[in-house]
Amino acid sequence: MERLIGCIRKDLMMMNFPVRFRVRQIGIDGNTIGGSRILLCEEPGAFLVGKSDAADVPLTGDAVSRSHMSLVLSEADVRVRDEGSTNGTYVNGTRVEEQVLEVGDQISIPGWLLELLTPAESASSATRIAGVEVDASLVSRLVITDDDAPPPSRRTFPDMEFGGQDTVGIEALRASGHPVEEVKFCAVGGGLGSFVWVDHLRCYGISSNDIRAIGTEEVCYRTYQRYCKNSQIPDHERLRSNSLSRPDNIWGFPGYALREVGKGIGVKGIFQVFGEPTLSESYTPRAGDVFDGLDVEAKRIGWPDMFVKAQVMGLRKTSDGRYAVAYKLWGGEAQGEARNRYMIADVVHLATGYPATRFVDDFQTFITTHPDSRAQVANAYEPHDQMYVEAERRGGPVQVVVRGRGIVASRIIQRLFEARKKNPQIRILHSMRTPLGPRDGAVFRKARRLVRNNVEIQPFNWPKSCWGGDLRVEYERADDAARGVMLSQLGGTTTAERSDWIAIAERGAEEGWYRPVYGTISDLQPLPSPGPDQPEGVQVAINTVEGNEEVLNADYLIDCTGLIADIRRSPFLADLLDTYHLPRNHAYRASDSGPQKGGATGLRCTNDFEIEGLRNNHGRVYAAGTITTGGPYLAVDSFLGLQYSAIRSVDHLVTERLHKVRNLGPLRSFGGWTKWMVGARP
Repeated sequence: MERLIGCIRKDLMMMNFPVRFRVRQIGIDGNTIGGSRILLCEEPGAFLVGKSDAADVPLTGDAVSRSHMSLVLSEADVRVRDEGSTNGTYVNGTRVEEQVLEVGDQISIPGWLLELLTPAESASSATRIAGVEVDASLVSRLVITDDDAPPPSRRTFPDMEFGGQDTVGIEALRASGHPVEEVKFCAVGGGLGSFVWVDHLRCYGISSNDIRAIGTEEVCYRTYQRYCKNSQIPDHERLRSNSLSRPDNIWGFPGYALREVGKGIGVKGIFQVFGEPTLSESYTPRAGDVFDGLDVEAKRIGWPDMFVKAQVMGLRKTSDGRYAVAYKLWGGEAQGEARNRYMIADVVHLATGYPATRFVDDFQTFITTHPDSRAQVANAYEPHDQMYVEAERRGGPVQVVVRGRGIVASRIIQRLFEARKKNPQIRILHSMRTPLGPRDGAVFRKARRLVRNNVEIQPFNWPKSCWGGDLRVEYERADDAARGVMLSQLGGTTTAERSDWIAIAERGAEEGWYRPVYGTISDLQPLPSPGPDQPEGVQVAINTVEGNEEVLNADYLIDCTGLIADIRRSPFLADLLDTYHLPRNHAYRASDSGPQKGGATGLRCTNDFEIEGLRNNHGRVYAAGTITTGGPYLAVDSFLGLQYSAIRSVDHLVTERLHKVRNLGPLRSFGGWTKWMVGARP
């Protein structure tokens, strides 16, 4: 803390020192633990926050990294910078690498909340907290106030206008001094779900001037692409999607297979489409082709003109039957209070995606307890390319534990197989909970999933009839309990039937460099380095299915257990749930006594993907993607699922005739498709 101690500086050109943060410890229920504290930063500099002894601001907690983040203060601004922490640094609920702060912004790290307060009126008042005089010797460190209750929040945006209200007045928003823009349609999220919905609106004839999409990534597929690359699916590799699932083409024709024919693939792709899955493996497009198509369509529909790079802070109904979306401009478009704005829209679409990456308990405990061994373990969805590079360069044996048996695990094993070409001494230990035999595949009525090498095989993550066949109709018509049971029976972890993946496992088992290990990982510990020139490893303890404990000594562990779909992990969605008491879907499981209700899943919506709890006179709010899990459609988290939800919601707008959305009949549809073929604007 010594680095923070200094003389009180005079007011600077843009920043007044000392800069003050309120610090609160937060429990798992979201409530404050103990009193609030005040951190005084008296002079410019970079101040480290974490649980290391060298931290300027030491904070405790298993999920806090040793060097978690830095508060960077200059004469121009105040910034927060993540220092490569395990669990991330969030500003107003959005994960950031580095972000300029303004008064009222809240920085959250696991177990703690820091809020930038207004500048002190004078140097003397800076040491006076809630009327309590603070000993000058304690200035520039965390000072516990004498308040029994934490002081009220100083965040004025959008709390000043939204507060605890569920309906706000347009005039009050205009009187707030924040810029207010009015449009007919607003897409919240800015990712693939938003893009597909906006693309449908444009193809249905809506002007780009009437549409806005708000998100933090200018390129709609950037987050998805990042997940792909981290899980070792570069642009030249194939995704788990079919030829007609084109998020850049609402008609789906021509599909990706025809596109590849023009690139020299010959008739192989066409044969795959017509012969799958009986006569050939199911066709899947290359990731790069999907992204290239999205780039072209984004330019065609004017996506850059409609996109607003910003962080959405909240949503409220307005008194005139519309919606107010509070957002904060992201990046250098504006500074200070000018970043805070409101978007008023008649129709809002929510597609915010997965809130976070999943870290299972043993993984979480390891990376927080042994931060110096962080390089030995990785989640498949986070950057970990250095593992493969180091394994390839090393001259001796390398042992890697891969946990999980889904499609991501299959791709990771393929990447390790490729690394063996440079280092044949790489061995793979595949950790799975239980063995699966040929008769152990999931059963749905008379159908049973194929099992190969302890992995359930399915061309896509759902049976094809879930997208547009009889199972789609049956699921949509079912009640909540029946839907929940169908979801549990038809879902689950599967991987695609690819001959190369099957051959890798079979060949590896025969040659001894691939071995499945069955059981539950109970503990992870760092493995001491055997010598000064050898890196550390990780010791993996597994409770086997036979009831024994097997200890594996590995160089690396790669966890392929997926992403977190809990919508309450999104502050924006949690605020909506609490403000409007929105109902949610629930998981169910079949039992002899009937369907058993499980935990809450996604937002409840109609078959047209409208969130009825947010209906506001003529105003409508729709949703798409993983936040609707358990709703009227099974394959919500897929390209075709995003397209299906978009066309249902836009067709609903057509049917209601409230927002001047014209029907896309056969002639208009053909004309729109023709424009798409030649690259003309809708």
